Amino acid sequence: MSYYYNYYIGYKKDGKIYPWGPYNANGKLKPMISRSRSFASDLHEEFYTVSEEESSEELRKEFEYEDWDKVKHLDVKYLSEKDLPVGSYIKTGYFLIKDVQAYEDDKYNNFEGFYDILSPEIYAAKLQHEMMFGKNQPIKDDEGYEYTKPNASDYMYYAYPDYNTKEYESFILRQLIEALRDYHMWNRVEYVVLETEG
Repeated sequence: MSYYYNYYIGYKKDGKIYPWGPYNANGKLKPMISRSRSFASDLHEEFYTVSEEESSEELRKEFEYEDWDKVKHLDVKYLSEKDLPVGSYIKTGYFLIKDVQAYEDDKYNNFEGFYDILSPEIYAAKLQHEMMFGKNQPIKDDEGYEYTKPNASDYMYYAYPDYNTKEYESFILRQLIEALRDYHMWNRVEYVVLETEG
């Protein structure tokens, strides 16, 4: 069974948390991001549980449910807009040329990721070593199989968007907050991201 992390926009006013959106044409609150555990970042770990005192009636209306024993639950977490992680979801570095080619040729989302990445400093040292001593020669591993470590000439500088990061999820959530922002409320509310999971 899949486990999902769902993100909505809300606001905090006078100590209470309210849902804000997005709503569809039928007035149903919809998550802006809904990611299965397999593809979600660890953004959900940054959130705080909404306390009883912080729960508004509107929040209860949207998220409260009864379990099999008729006990009511409100399993919602929140994080202030200002506390969303910052940073770029564009990853840069020196990547194996064959990996970049595989990434760019991937039409079916089967690419498994970049694993061999060099910082500019390490790449420069590797390049200097290659220029002074020549290309790497084949060596044997513990089982006797021959392999050659990649040379500096096997790498290229590259940048790509990493959509499985909390920086990307935060970027999307900030965009949505900006789209939903009501400037009549700007100095009276604190915008928050609401999170549910399960």
